[in-house]
Amino acid sequence: MDLVRELIFDVGAQAELPLPSRCTVDVSCLGQPEVQEAVSFALEESLYVAAYAGIDLKALDGITVAPDCRAAACALQNMPEGQVPLELSPQPESMELARTAAVRRDGELKFHIVVRPGLSVMAISPDKAMQRLAQACIAHEAAHVEHESHLYRTFPESYGKPLECGDRSRQTFLKAMDVWSEYAACRSSAAFRPEAVEEFEEIFCRAVEDCSGKALEQIKAYREGRGAALVFRELQQIFGDVFIYGGYLLGHVHGLETNLSKHLASHESELLRNPKLADLVFRLERLLEKLWLTEFAWDSIEVFAPIYDLICELMAQHGMMFVRHEEEWKIVMYEDETALEAARRALSRWQKSD
Repeated sequence: MDLVRELIFDVGAQAELPLPSRCTVDVSCLGQPEVQEAVSFALEESLYVAAYAGIDLKALDGITVAPDCRAAACALQNMPEGQVPLELSPQPESMELARTAAVRRDGELKFHIVVRPGLSVMAISPDKAMQRLAQACIAHEAAHVEHESHLYRTFPESYGKPLECGDRSRQTFLKAMDVWSEYAACRSSAAFRPEAVEEFEEIFCRAVEDCSGKALEQIKAYREGRGAALVFRELQQIFGDVFIYGGYLLGHVHGLETNLSKHLASHESELLRNPKLADLVFRLERLLEKLWLTEFAWDSIEVFAPIYDLICELMAQHGMMFVRHEEEWKIVMYEDETALEAARRALSRWQKSD
């Protein structure tokens, strides 16, 4: 069979489904022809299943099977000279079974799903649990196609250009947008694998537990000679990823038509042992629910600013904050609440004096 197969959907009853008129499936990285053919048909079936579930795939460009999802996704982003990819950093490793990238096709913005070979083979496994996992992951990426295409139709200026996010760190603002992205995709696809909610809660709690130590490791590395720019980027990555994991959890909880309070009431959770953290998470839940309900009425990229502020609050709870002074970002560290308030007052006076 052809290693890159074209799927055509605009025939007969299928035209009523939210599918593109056509898209490609690239299985060239798989070695055996019979595996390539089986995976190709399994991926096509998964698209039909997602569409029947109500996920809008009209902006889908295709699916590529590749061992390095990020590299393949970057290679697909054929942007005009001078433009830059929106996504600058890796996804959390535990979530990197697949990813979705924006691409230009004849001047139109489309979205291409990239999946790892292991996931594609799960789709043809005789093990029903593996099949369900594969379908859930593909449905999750299909939901990204739906919500990301709406995001870029609403804010076309956010693609391929440095994001205008005011006097904020661009990287952390992108993390705030990623929190929404994963929340929306999880909420739209939660029914494909309801039991994943327990996995997402465990991952989120572990990330919260580990973030302070990881941040201190970065500060130590800076004192030992690591570049300030790299350390600043890694710190934002650490705390931003915590909230991305939170987006996975909250999206799945809401996709199962419940809320975080009801979910946590069924068992003992680490989230409730830290009142300040719990407050942040419940506030994040309210923000994401509001974004979901108003998704088709957003008027500005500023809708993501409250999530950005929560990420900064999480950093503050762990003894650090960052502030922009002219073209330079500075990291401030402290050890107790009194020092935090003193740092905020000092930084406020500093910024006003500029």
